[in-house]
Amino acid sequence: MKTIATLLLILSVLCVHAQDRLSMGIKVEGFWFMPHDQKYFGAVMDNSIGAGTGVYFSGNIWKTFSMNTGVGYRFMSNDCTKTNFSAESTSPADRYSYNQNCLVVPFNLRKNYFNGLLFVEPGFELDWIMGRENREPKHELLWKIGLGSHLGKLEYSLNYLWGSKQQEDMLVEGIKFAPVIYKSRLVQLTVSYPLWGKK
Repeated sequence: MKTIATLLLILSVLCVHAQDRLSMGIKVEGFWFMPHDQKYFGAVMDNSIGAGTGVYFSGNIWKTFSMNTGVGYRFMSNDCTKTNFSAESTSPADRYSYNQNCLVVPFNLRKNYFNGLLFVEPGFELDWIMGRENREPKHELLWKIGLGSHLGKLEYSLNYLWGSKQQEDMLVEGIKFAPVIYKSRLVQLTVSYPLWGKK
């Protein structure tokens, strides 16, 4: 939490100085979710696709550097399998569906190259997964590195996001239940379009 608080403080100071070239817009995303399962006797998550949408706020802070934040919604659904090792079980494996509805708050720093034709965007995001049986920790911190460009006003970027902290949840279907433990990894394609801007 100290790392998150420090990063938020730095970005808040940058926001105060982002007086020029302010803009607001919408964004959509699609991604390939590749959870890194921990080795233990629990459910194993399959890779899956997901999608999201949201709004962003961006401001220039110094020369070719800008920052952006916002708020978004993300959904993904994973099939999970728990192998049964008991001889009394009537099935070799139990199947679960793991749906995640996420509130996402990103913080990114952008460096433009070639008059904005190309940009590199490192950052991080805080994710809250809603409506789960048991979520530990209650939020997730994902680090991000991305590369993007634009076509007119339309911007697009390809990003890689990863979590460094283990996530835990409990899957429940009827009388069956299984723990799931993993670390998040995503390959994400984001497209955004400005709705308002001030120069």
